[in-house]
Amino acid sequence: MKFLNKTAAALVIAASVSSSLLCSVLVPTGDGQSAQAKGQAKAHHENLSEELIHGKTYTVARVTIKSPPDKVFQILADYDNAPKVFPQLKKSKLIQDHGTSKIVKHVLAPSGIPGTYEYTVEVRESAPHSLEWHRISGAFKQVDGYWKLEPLDGGRTTLVTYASYVDGGFLLPQPLVRRQCRIDMPEVMATLKTQAELNAVQIANRPSHVQ
Repeated sequence: MKFLNKTAAALVIAASVSSSLLCSVLVPTGDGQSAQAKGQAKAHHENLSEELIHGKTYTVARVTIKSPPDKVFQILADYDNAPKVFPQLKKSKLIQDHGTSKIVKHVLAPSGIPGTYEYTVEVRESAPHSLEWHRISGAFKQVDGYWKLEPLDGGRTTLVTYASYVDGGFLLPQPLVRRQCRIDMPEVMATLKTQAELNAVQIANRPSHVQ
């Protein structure tokens, strides 16, 4: 029983990491930006909720980003560069590209947990408005979620919605999974906000002859 409890605890953490990466897998940031994102994460807790979607209880986070939807979308859809962002993500590979449908494989090695966790998701893109994904093989029983990008302020700003549902199977009680999602998601949103707004500033300040 003690072994099962330790295994379940390890998998809870792994599932929470994967739920974060499955949508935001994708958010490049340097060490300084990561620290800034952590400092901002607390502010995003108040924008968390649980919502019943198609019979499943999703953890949902929202944030307003001062960057156009297409620029935010570019960050989220940069699948192959995800390992440069998250140390726990050892591999992220776009293995099939069917236009608006992508098959992406991830290999996780969560900090403090032995072993790696491999899973494959199908991502359906509707640029620059949304990305929706679901697990098709590998670790965990179900992983579903989406990013929704809504233009504000004449398209200069984006309301970003991130929804995640993870079913870890019989070893992972859903209350524990949802609790871990609520811990991780604010930092994910803060990191995305930091990177997208930084990119927007860099593009705005770039000399016109190099655009």
